[in-house]
Amino acid sequence: MILATHGITASLSGGFDSDYQAVLNYGNSLGYTLPSVGQRTKQNQLMLDLKAAGIWNKLDTFSVFATDGNSNFALIDWKRLTTYTAVNSPTFTTNTGFQGNGTSSYISTNFNPATSGVNYTLNNASRFLWQKVKGLGTNPSDGVITANLNCILSHGTIGNRINTSNPLTTSRQVSVVGLTGLYRRSSLDVDCITNLTIFPNTALSTSINSNNQLIMRGGNSYSIVQASCYGMGASLTSENTDLYNALNTYLTSL
Repeated sequence: MILATHGITASLSGGFDSDYQAVLNYGNSLGYTLPSVGQRTKQNQLMLDLKAAGIWNKLDTFSVFATDGNSNFALIDWKRLTTYTAVNSPTFTTNTGFQGNGTSSYISTNFNPATSGVNYTLNNASRFLWQKVKGLGTNPSDGVITANLNCILSHGTIGNRINTSNPLTTSRQVSVVGLTGLYRRSSLDVDCITNLTIFPNTALSTSINSNNQLIMRGGNSYSIVQASCYGMGASLTSENTDLYNALNTYLTSL
C-alpha cells in the first residue's frame, strides 16, 4: 500500500513485523504524521528486539514517545492500538518524548490494570519508563488519581508502590535518568529498577488500584519528568537487561 503523507510519498509495506505494521496502519488511519522511513526501520527493530527477548508477550500497554512522527503518533499504544491522552499540553520534543511542567500537564495511558490487565496481575506486574529528565523532590514519574498509590516517586524515601497501599520496606531511589521501574515478582517481592541494576525489596501486595495509570502525575502532584517511553505488564526481572538494551539501542540511534 502506498500513501501520501504531507506531500511525501512513502510505502507502508516495508516488510515490517506485523505488529509494528499494525501501529503504522493505525496511525495512518487517523491521519497522524508517521515517522520518517528511516525511523520506521529502527522502530521495527525495537519491536523485533522486544519479541526476541520475550518481552512483547508480557506487556499490556507500551508506547514510544521518542519519534520523529508527530505528537499524536507518539501517543499510540503499540500493544492495544489505542491512543494515550496528553492533558494540559505536556511539551513534545521530536525524538525525545514528552515532558511535564510540574504544575498541570501529564499523560493518561487510558489503561486501568484492574479492569483491563491481562499480563499485569496482583502478584506479577511491572511498570517502567525511560526518562531523559527525572523529577525533583517528591515529583511522581507515574501514579494514579488517588494520591500515593501505584507510583514511582523521584526521591529515595518511602513512597514507591506497585499493587499495594504499603510503601517499599527499604528506602530506595528509583527514579533515574534512563530506565526506571518497579517489578513485582510475588505477593511480597518487588524489584526496584535503575537501568541495569536491580535492587530487591519487599512490600506486601494488597490490590490493583482501579484507576487509569498516569505519567508525570500522582494524585494532585505533578512532575517535570521527560519520558521517552512507558510500559506495563508482567514482571520483567529476568528480561530487564534485554529491555534496557533494546530501548537504549533505539533511543541512542535517534
